[in-house]
Amino acid sequence: MLTLRVNNVGYAGESYGGDRLASNPPEVEAVAVWISRRTDYATRAVLALTLAGGGPIKLEELARRIAVPQSVLEQVMPVMRTAGLVRSERGPHGGYRLNRAASEITLERVVRLFEGQLAPISCATRRQPEPCDMTVGCSLRGVWEEVRDATIEILSRSTFADLAAGAGGPWVAPPDVKALRPAAV
Repeated sequence: MLTLRVNNVGYAGESYGGDRLASNPPEVEAVAVWISRRTDYATRAVLALTLAGGGPIKLEELARRIAVPQSVLEQVMPVMRTAGLVRSERGPHGGYRLNRAASEITLERVVRLFEGQLAPISCATRRQPEPCDMTVGCSLRGVWEEVRDATIEILSRSTFADLAAGAGGPWVAPPDVKALRPAAV
């Protein structure tokens, strides 16, 4: 899971007054997200296969197009194949392709495949929520359930066909960073 790092925030007993914090806001180094890299890579792979228009793409080419390590994609693709989202074809013209129409594959399906429950906190899951010491009078759980429901609603209505339509064209592989660097002198 990716984390959020904030600079200029007091730790270990340091304390910033409200005025100081307001005049010197923290600098954010990374964005906090709740999905794993594997989920991110899986969604990229499905979108790239959608944009490929049906033809199989070799794993090496897919990894290059979506700028992810091939070794991780080698772990992600079999999970999606077992779930019936993609299929693999052998041979010189083989590779991976979608196993169903992109309009039938939602972000929710791919995210749930790798993340499981979509609740932001364990007491707000739909199935078997963990007991909470604050159950009586807890006003937080309702908010977390709203976050869960909104997340599920957005992910379930977002199909890869819709995402491909909004992409504006085929997936273009990023440039080779090593080739762009000047040679060492």
